[in-house]
Amino acid sequence: MDLNGFKFSQTKTVCVHFCRLRKTHPDPHLLLNGTPTPVVDQTKFLGLIFDKKLSFVPHLQYLRKKCMKALNLLRVVAHSRWGSDENTLLHLYSSLIRSKLDYGAVEPVVYGSARKSYLRMLEPVQNQALRLCLGAFRTSQATSLHIEANEMPLDLRRRKLASQYCLKVSSTVTNPARCCIFNKQFVKFFDKSPNPIRPLGFRVSGDLSDIGFVQKCIQLSSLSSAPPWLLSLPSVDFSLTVLSKSDTNPEIFQSKFLEVCEGLQDHYHIYTDGSRMNSLVGAAAVGLQDITDYRQSQHFHSRTRRPELGT
Repeated sequence: MDLNGFKFSQTKTVCVHFCRLRKTHPDPHLLLNGTPTPVVDQTKFLGLIFDKKLSFVPHLQYLRKKCMKALNLLRVVAHSRWGSDENTLLHLYSSLIRSKLDYGAVEPVVYGSARKSYLRMLEPVQNQALRLCLGAFRTSQATSLHIEANEMPLDLRRRKLASQYCLKVSSTVTNPARCCIFNKQFVKFFDKSPNPIRPLGFRVSGDLSDIGFVQKCIQLSSLSSAPPWLLSLPSVDFSLTVLSKSDTNPEIFQSKFLEVCEGLQDHYHIYTDGSRMNSLVGAAAVGLQDITDYRQSQHFHSRTRRPELGT
């Protein structure tokens, strides 16, 4: 501590002996500046409660109690006569309650590794919040609440966030969690022992394979060597936006556009456009040599072609 400049507070430093052995075994004896460090059953670190068995039951109970207090705001705002509308209440739910449920479930992956029977104690929190937002009866089924509110069940949301986290980690080679998540060293051990809780990489492997995840095909992300505050800002010409599209003759737009292009003779011109119709989305980019277009429906298609001579 004296060499690197860090100082640890003796009153805030505790020891948690993480172990699931049922037989009697002594706790470690640690000293900090000659003072024994107390051994506790649980402690809070960055808003998360870690217990000695890593069951996360104390944290789930604490999180449930904390979210129930936030439900009181929804009860006040969701009054039947002068209350707010449904969209506003759902925004309040996502910002006040769902954000608390998401924290610690994925980044970092902590209480998401708890057993499913323990995680079910959070489901009544979401169901009660959605009933208040939708004005539904207490006897309304949870499945119908999720459909009406366009909200995922908590277990599916945790799986989605976990998959997104793994995809983000896989794109960063320097992330130390990358080798831990995608390490297949203990596959045979967990296949023979199904009772122990599987690591994150094993739990999301099925979901990643369903979406066609291939690690070697992930585009790796890297930080630019130049800091962003030293990059030159792009120059944008908004002169064409002054004219109203509904009241201006298209020939005037074309004339103004050619005037802008006169000052950009030494630049490479790229023209883009996109449109959407129902659930279909399309976009295209046209350059001097290449044409790239994208079309998205049930499946995502893309193609790049070069224009024929004379086009």
